[in-house]
Amino acid sequence: MTMAFPIRSTLFAAIVAGASLCAPAWAAWPDDKPIELVVGFAAGGETDVLARTLAPFMQKHLSNAANIVVVNKPGASGAIANSYVQRAPKDGYTVAMVNTPPMNFMPLVQSTPYDPDQFALIGRVVSDPTLLVVRDDSPYTSLKDLVAAVKAKPESVSIGQNGLGSNGGVALNVLMLESGAAFTEVPFGGTGQSKIALMGKHVDMIFASHTAVPDPAGEQTKLRILAQFVQDRAPMLPNVPTAKEEGFDVVVPSDRGLAVDKGVPTEIRDKLQTALEAALKDPGFLESAKAFSAIIAYKDGQAWQKDIDAAKPSLTRLAAELKRSGRLPAP
Repeated sequence: MTMAFPIRSTLFAAIVAGASLCAPAWAAWPDDKPIELVVGFAAGGETDVLARTLAPFMQKHLSNAANIVVVNKPGASGAIANSYVQRAPKDGYTVAMVNTPPMNFMPLVQSTPYDPDQFALIGRVVSDPTLLVVRDDSPYTSLKDLVAAVKAKPESVSIGQNGLGSNGGVALNVLMLESGAAFTEVPFGGTGQSKIALMGKHVDMIFASHTAVPDPAGEQTKLRILAQFVQDRAPMLPNVPTAKEEGFDVVVPSDRGLAVDKGVPTEIRDKLQTALEAALKDPGFLESAKAFSAIIAYKDGQAWQKDIDAAKPSLTRLAAELKRSGRLPAP
């Protein structure tokens, strides 16, 4: 009889130990350490601001103890950040804020330290229309007329863009491939630089995202939008034709969203996706994210992946043409 209590205690301890051994590795997630939300661009930029606005609402909808911290790993069109996320432990504590087209286009034209196919998309947060912007005094009134003029006089029009992997860089090169028009490309380090060049008449036009030129007519030098490079007219630009309407199949939005390495357990991915969807509907987020309100466009990871897959043939063709023509910049 005197042995009953020790035996029961030992048995109870064994059961508890066995239960802990059987618990999934992700059982404590997301409460036992901070989640890194990794941004591949510098602090203060559009992607960084979006991530910092989203983070507190994501953690609110994950759990009371969740803590999301934004970590900037700028450089190489997001490649440094993407590589960092894919090298991290597959425990759900490292999440990428990815940008397309850089994420899925750059590996087609050069060696990158990450594999876009190794990402599991959580969901798209925003879809920012890619725009062709001119000064208000530009002689061009439609994309169709612009292309006709440039085909008649090659390289007579200069267009600023933010690098080969940017949405503008991809849109310009796909447009040249689709139309046969040879524009003069002028690369810039960012839209701030290219806007100054456009307003100073150093370039004829630029590619930019809508968030960079939300009020073209209100700029110091009045601007206007010649065309938008999206599937359908953006709700905030109902009077601006798409490139497809003008006869050119060029669809290159600037999308941003969340992704993790495919090694992260499905259960964690599902929780992240549920929290993201809830965060984007949260009245507090919508109030805080007024600067992005026009472009918030949630899609779950599977639907967003379908969009990326649909764009791959066009991007692959573009990459092959850039390699064939020797127009790729030096690594």
